[in-house]
Amino acid sequence: MPDPAKRPLWIVVVLLVLAAAAMWGTASVTWIDVPEGTVFDGELRERISGGDLVTWPVPLALLALAAVAATLALRGVARRVLGVVLVAVAVWVAVLVFDGSAYDVNTSTRAPGYDTMPGEPVRTWQGPALALTGAALYTLAGLVLVWRGHRMPRMGAKYSAPGDRERVTRSGNPDADLWNALSEGEDPTTRDR
Repeated sequence: MPDPAKRPLWIVVVLLVLAAAAMWGTASVTWIDVPEGTVFDGELRERISGGDLVTWPVPLALLALAAVAATLALRGVARRVLGVVLVAVAVWVAVLVFDGSAYDVNTSTRAPGYDTMPGEPVRTWQGPALALTGAALYTLAGLVLVWRGHRMPRMGAKYSAPGDRERVTRSGNPDADLWNALSEGEDPTTRDR
């Protein structure tokens, strides 16, 4: 039976992995469909992706993956601080998306042989929607960390430094006591009998 205390930890991990995927997708999906013959950054383009327009999606995807490691390693108040940082990142992403400055690009340059503009550039909704989805996932993960972060189990907590935990009392079973002593970082051969 799964430990219910671990459930919020795994929820946060899954939310952060999904946030990383959403941010990575934000960089690769089309944000602007441009007319045939449009030159953007010296290349003939039919579409402009989020990675072409803005630089923040990939670093934020990597930040989400780093937050997974931090969530597993940190404990107590540090996890709550991480949660606040994740919520702040989500707000920042929402401001960047709603600001609209990503669309301030010159798409009027035409390739040779394309003298007239056959149409106007069309903004798509997929890129901004994925970015906002990533921001929502960041927010949910941050809120769970703020709410329950101090109660979640920590990776490797059983194998903390010997001074971090109180000594385990002997159970009366010599084999179990031997393994418990090893887990505690003690040398069981130096124990008094």
